Amino acid sequence: MESSRYLALSIVIPTPGRVESLRAVLAGLAARPTNEIYEVVVVDNASEPPVTEDALRTPGIRSLRLLREPQKGKCFALNRALDEGGLGEIVAVVDDDMSPPEGWIDLVMNATRRLPQYEIFSGKSHVVWPTGVPKPAWAEEPLAQGLLFSVFDTRSDTDVEFGVRCPRFPSGNHFWFRRTLTDAGARFPVVWCTEAYFVVRLGAVGHRGVFVPEVRIGHRIQPELVDARKFLERAHKIGREMAVLDVGLTKHKPASPVARLRGHLRPLRAFLELCGWTGALCLAYLRSARRRLPARAQAIWGIEYCRARLHPSLGGTAG
Repeated sequence: MESSRYLALSIVIPTPGRVESLRAVLAGLAARPTNEIYEVVVVDNASEPPVTEDALRTPGIRSLRLLREPQKGKCFALNRALDEGGLGEIVAVVDDDMSPPEGWIDLVMNATRRLPQYEIFSGKSHVVWPTGVPKPAWAEEPLAQGLLFSVFDTRSDTDVEFGVRCPRFPSGNHFWFRRTLTDAGARFPVVWCTEAYFVVRLGAVGHRGVFVPEVRIGHRIQPELVDARKFLERAHKIGREMAVLDVGLTKHKPASPVARLRGHLRPLRAFLELCGWTGALCLAYLRSARRRLPARAQAIWGIEYCRARLHPSLGGTAG
């Protein structure tokens, strides 16, 4: 491997052992020539049987490291790569079911050099539908695209800062950041939405992120993800974890008189919103077939967000 002093980019790919899908990512990277000095770091996240170096051997990949993380969970896999060290100046996180197009590496590096004031980046991602799997009517709805299929697209042709006319965090399957953040101690917290927590917490202490429209990537949807139950399960998890994240951030803000007043009113507001979302869940069943499931998922997200904010023991475990 090239010395990290000269290494421009490390592409970190955690995997639960989906070797064929992972090989497709590596083949995509290998097929796109670049003058950038980069490496690929695959983190085998407790897969059985373990991923082997021979299975990953791909002509055209200049440097590849295989790490193993025995504890299941994407946060543990990503932190394994950070703790091992030797990473490039830019660290890109890419899932094992992504399809990088021609020029992806150069576009990633050009964006980081073009925008030195930012430390976290993301581009556009789009769905690559699985062959032979019927597409449900609800699959084209924006909430399904974002919540279930992890699409990230602000619909802007210009740079947009995270949280400014743009979501606070990118899709976890495609973003990159300057290694200086993790050199200073930043790590992925032990939660399901680990990438969201990582980005939002860094943003809360002044580290800026930006969406750049020129970097695009495809997300090859796993067939088992095309499931209404998965959609609702994700809505439940994300709603709850976003509440824990937001309450945790609020606790660390200066306690001004206005902030204290808002704190006293927050339970009442959450209760009223909970009532509203409960009504929305009932009304969701009256929507069209295309909108019914997304409307249910949105209501479940809101209900779990409000319930978690009302829970008395909220906010103590998301390390």
